[in-house]
Amino acid sequence: MTAPAPIETQRSLLKRATALGRSLAWPAIGALTAALLATTARLLGPLAVRSGIDDGITAGDKGAITSAAVVFIGLLLVQYVAQRLAQFSVAWLGERYLLLLRTTLFRHLISLDMGFFSREKAGVLVSRMTNDIESLTEFVEEGAVTFLTSLLTVVGVATVMVAVDWRLAVVVFGIIVVVLATSFVFQRYASRAYRDVRETIGRVLGSLQEGITGVRVVQAFTQEGEQAGAFGRINEDYYEANMRAAKAIAWYFPGVAFLRTVAIGAVLFFGGRRVLDGDLTFGSLVAFLFYLDWFFQPIIMLSHIYNQIQSAVAALGKVFRLFDTAPAVVETGAAVELGPGTPGAIELDGVGFEYVPGSPVLTGIDLSVAAGERVAVVGETGAGKTTIAKLLLRFYDPTAGSVRVDDVDLRGLTFASRARAISLIPQEGFLFNGTLRDNLRYAKPDADDRQIRAVCIEMGIDDWIDSLPDGLDTEVRERGGRFSAGERQLVALARAFLADPAVIVLDEATSNLDPATEAKVERALNVVLNSRTAVVIAHRLNSAERADRVVMMDGGRIIAEGRHADLVAAGGPYAHLVEVWSRGAGLEAT
Repeated sequence: MTAPAPIETQRSLLKRATALGRSLAWPAIGALTAALLATTARLLGPLAVRSGIDDGITAGDKGAITSAAVVFIGLLLVQYVAQRLAQFSVAWLGERYLLLLRTTLFRHLISLDMGFFSREKAGVLVSRMTNDIESLTEFVEEGAVTFLTSLLTVVGVATVMVAVDWRLAVVVFGIIVVVLATSFVFQRYASRAYRDVRETIGRVLGSLQEGITGVRVVQAFTQEGEQAGAFGRINEDYYEANMRAAKAIAWYFPGVAFLRTVAIGAVLFFGGRRVLDGDLTFGSLVAFLFYLDWFFQPIIMLSHIYNQIQSAVAALGKVFRLFDTAPAVVETGAAVELGPGTPGAIELDGVGFEYVPGSPVLTGIDLSVAAGERVAVVGETGAGKTTIAKLLLRFYDPTAGSVRVDDVDLRGLTFASRARAISLIPQEGFLFNGTLRDNLRYAKPDADDRQIRAVCIEMGIDDWIDSLPDGLDTEVRERGGRFSAGERQLVALARAFLADPAVIVLDEATSNLDPATEAKVERALNVVLNSRTAVVIAHRLNSAERADRVVMMDGGRIIAEGRHADLVAAGGPYAHLVEVWSRGAGLEAT
């Protein structure tokens, strides 16, 4: 097992986030320009006030007062328009970025190999796409504009304060050094706390999903208390992580507010004495107090949204860690296409496979399946038969040997060509939310209704489809919940038939079907498998009986191979398995 990737610094995360959104560079420049204009207009306001006081009130010039007021109002109008434009631009930019991020992340996730999904909990992955993205959404909707304008204001105010009176600015900056030191300590402590929060929320969701998904097992064994206790311990970790973040906030925010009050008192003390000494104009003192308030106000605002910033950065770390997960199964640059009308001959040559290094699941598998031949792979649970199906579909690559179709190594085929040549009919027909037509066309998106209808007629399921309320437009609901297990299997068979592959890999359904539905499934299955190469992961006796050849596996090796009748007559492990199947069928009949 590889070591986990080191946690990236905030700078590297932001650099990667910027690179991802480089297509939005010009809108970002426009938003920044609007924010700069709004900030500049605001910063010029106190200078207009200073002019009104010094050149108007103090000098007794009403015209100067009027001019200062007009300029001040004009600056307010410019600030209002620019601020609205900046707020909308930043919000639009953020939402477009999140749209890009969600799309890119989902595309990356579904490109990862089956090994990744066997290692990762579904709840954690859902958390990445929901809670982590939601953290970024909250920052975009609530904090991004505040962060940008506050940052620009801090820099702008610091510059203008030096221009108005550098000696008072030095006094303020001395206090700001304390604020920055306090902020640095807060950042280091809070960043760890927020990282823990993001870690533990994924565990909470994973435990929650596991408990809900397995509720029947929990209740069947009366383990409600144990399951609730396990969830409670993880939830307690989440609570503790949030409390560590809350403690940091509790001492930091009041500290900044206190230092702001100290800075105002210091400016009044030193500035007021200098006004009385004639060393500083009253207008400059008033303007400086404006700037001082504006200086601390954005710092406090940045402190208030710091939790959002930290949460967003922590979420970025989680998301980019997923991006850093490279698929183990890849399409090479030299991948080729299979020509049309491929026969569909399969060969496994010295195949070995390990899910976990050092723990072989398959060892030395040599198996040839002729074009059009139906082979049933049988064996006890854990024998390795399902792993063979996964290798044929290239969910994994073998750790030794090769898997070939028509003398071409699957690793040398394009993904699209492999999908056209080899189709899976899973143990449970999985349907996506949408219409029946959408699900039938899933493997062949360009199929029209005429082609779909022809397939349904040939499989003998057209009457069933016509009996549905809306025919092909019938909504199947989530995971095909509108249909029974047998009906879902019929749709999965029709979908595979419509794709017209050369090879079918069938993980035979084990669920009990009513006799009428089972007869339809059997008839449809015969139509789909007719004249096609078929590898059937068999769980029932009749599937092995109908096969041209039976391959029996045990401990990741092939231990018997031949026709069903011949293997039964020879006795041995296969004859014993048939006897077990027969007893099971007899019990079901009773």
